[in-house]
Amino acid sequence: MKKTICYIVFAVLLSSCKSIDDFLPNLDVIGMVYGQSPRNDTRFEDSQSYNAEHAEKYSDIVLTTDEYKVYYGTDMHVDSTWRNTTKWAQAAENDAACAFAIVLGDVINAQDNYPHFLSGMSPLTKRWFCTAGNHDIYYGQWKEYLQYIGSSVYKFQVVTPNAKDLYICLDSSDGTLARKQFGWLKTTLQSVQEAGYRHIIVYTHTHIFKHDGTQGHTSNYVLEETYAILDLLGQNHVDWYVSGHAHSRNVTDFKGVKYIIVDTLQDPEEEAAYMVARVGQKLEYEFIAIND
Repeated sequence: MKKTICYIVFAVLLSSCKSIDDFLPNLDVIGMVYGQSPRNDTRFEDSQSYNAEHAEKYSDIVLTTDEYKVYYGTDMHVDSTWRNTTKWAQAAENDAACAFAIVLGDVINAQDNYPHFLSGMSPLTKRWFCTAGNHDIYYGQWKEYLQYIGSSVYKFQVVTPNAKDLYICLDSSDGTLARKQFGWLKTTLQSVQEAGYRHIIVYTHTHIFKHDGTQGHTSNYVLEETYAILDLLGQNHVDWYVSGHAHSRNVTDFKGVKYIIVDTLQDPEEEAAYMVARVGQKLEYEFIAIND
């Protein structure tokens, strides 16, 4: 209760300032306490409607080889520059083994920057997928996310000559899956256990295991939901849970699931990096510094 009161007082004091942007630039202070975008259940419904209207966007990826690569990038926080985003997109485009790319959220840093992010992604002509991060829905920007990016909850298959892999994207941008999305995830995972998938990969923005306190003030699962997600993924043979949010890599193995946090690609971060996954009979990963 005391913590909640402190948040409210903090938000009220800041909102009374003449210019919050002067005090904390590019930060939606109110949104950090209570988001101005629709809550998760509403975003889930919007995403499902989007999926129905754009089914081709999440159709099967059919490959001629059983092994392929996936490029993961996250936390670009595009504002006035997008150099690291372009370098990552170009690397994925130039790698013949890369089948597609995945963006793990926080693609922008403030309002009106989705076109800038897409400019950074322009070298990538291969298919790429994205989920929303907390910064992407600040300032009530969910409608813009839908317009420029699309759904934040969906699934698709990769079909190879002798195997198939399932990828599931979740929206955790406000620190919860909420009731409807969690129910969808549970039904999806339970229904595919007899489908013979080689690998099941879940990806989203918010990490499960916090290895430091850098994101303690925004979008983190409550403990009860954390336990429920861990149990659900472990019981249904998920291989990887890949996320961003923390801005620095971390890998944790728990109940047969590998939880991977990918580094930030934000400009001008000196240690910016991305992850390349090698998918075959085994799942392997490598972190690559953007300036190498």
